[in-house]
Amino acid sequence: MERFKRKLFFWSLVLIFFIITPTVILEARGYRFDWHRGIFVYSGTISFKTNPQNIVTALNGTINKTTSLNRINNSFNLSGLIPADYEIAISAPDFYSWNKKIDVHSGVSSEFWNVVLTRKDYARTNYDQTNGIDKFFTSPKNRFVAFTTNSNQDLTIKELDLSSKLVAKSYDLFGWKLLAEDKKENIEWSPEENYLSVPVEKNIPANFSSAEDVLSSAYYIIDRTQTQNNTLNLNTFLGKNDVRYVRWDPKEQGYLFFLEGDTLFRANIKDSIDITQIADNVSAYDLSYNAVYFVQIPNNLVFKTSLDGKVEKTQITNNFPDANNPIIERVTVYDESRIAFLDQAKNLFVYNKGEYEEYFRLLGSQVEEMHYSNDGKKLLFYSNNEISVYYMRDWTVQPLRSENELQNITRYSENLKNVQWYKDYEHIIFSVGKYTKIVELDARDHRNCLDLISTNLDSPFVIHNNGLEKLFFTDIKAGATTLNSIVFPEPVPILGIGGA
Repeated sequence: MERFKRKLFFWSLVLIFFIITPTVILEARGYRFDWHRGIFVYSGTISFKTNPQNIVTALNGTINKTTSLNRINNSFNLSGLIPADYEIAISAPDFYSWNKKIDVHSGVSSEFWNVVLTRKDYARTNYDQTNGIDKFFTSPKNRFVAFTTNSNQDLTIKELDLSSKLVAKSYDLFGWKLLAEDKKENIEWSPEENYLSVPVEKNIPANFSSAEDVLSSAYYIIDRTQTQNNTLNLNTFLGKNDVRYVRWDPKEQGYLFFLEGDTLFRANIKDSIDITQIADNVSAYDLSYNAVYFVQIPNNLVFKTSLDGKVEKTQITNNFPDANNPIIERVTVYDESRIAFLDQAKNLFVYNKGEYEEYFRLLGSQVEEMHYSNDGKKLLFYSNNEISVYYMRDWTVQPLRSENELQNITRYSENLKNVQWYKDYEHIIFSVGKYTKIVELDARDHRNCLDLISTNLDSPFVIHNNGLEKLFFTDIKAGATTLNSIVFPEPVPILGIGGA
């Protein structure tokens, strides 16, 4: 009897060994037992990277303890998932939540590398010395903000020092106001922050009866290096009546480009004689760090030459997709293979010499503006009511997107304002009325669209500064419009240590 018990015990252990060992090995190799199908299946993974990092995740409503933070790239992994449909929700205290439905497949990681949560209420920094602010423009090195105020029919440009939060300088342009918004010309800093170009038009009093000079406009140059005589009427200085689309030379200090009629010039703001005619019959132009690109009428062909205009021009395009050759009002160049055109009727065309084919097509109508991503693979554009993105190249990170693909991101019945890329170029910031929002490009299941701020102004002016990682905006305080900012996104800790 004792011998039988020993044999039974031994073979029981052998049986348990042969049952458990394969199970352990399969588990270690990533297999999981699917009780619904009664078989072992190769598991899947959900990987994601979030801002903020102190988060709570839930799968199908069950909270998951998210502890497997990868210290190298600050990402999280939920592994060992049986292939199935899951609803993942990511939340954090005092933040709006993010959620998606995702189909997890065997041996595949479903990836979400750009999950952004926004706070329900941000701590705001108010810049007290900006009362009466209208528009503002941050300097290239993120040290100053130039902003405009209007009083007694006069335009004033002031400089806010962001480190001290004090107004450092002020410039008065009597009898002028900033050029109308529909002209799409704004104050521009020179690359080294020594100069400002200011497009203005006559400020016409309500009781003005004469038609003389009613439609006159000009460009003023502000020389920040001078304490006196620091404003210059560029039109008067150069003897040019119709100065438009002023852009600073990206390499040589004190030089700028502009259009007069259909002639493109480069001029020295210190010497009125030092002026070069770059090209004629030009409807629009754009600058790169080493070259100037311009569209020549009547055939809307694009040419390229050196910034000083001394190199023989090179033809970039050979045709235009609209046989009527509409007047091109703006051109935006990423490089010779990626060029966007906006005509006077607000039709957007794109020339895209892709990796597979060459495309030259109409993208949209009633387009207000367009902006490339930093790598040139995406083109953001928008109308008053709709935001869209065109893919110039394949996007090989989940979710995959294809060259020449066009996606409509969001649409509103109200007018859209302040449309701009967020720093990861997988989100877009925009305003609808007094609300500023951020929407993701990831269309899997649905696009998460979260509120950032709301203001007392019905139409605030908003700029997200990627370098400072702050959102600047106008709002009303004590009856006056002032500049405000919030920290966005949340500060990212080094190797996941500390931070939100």
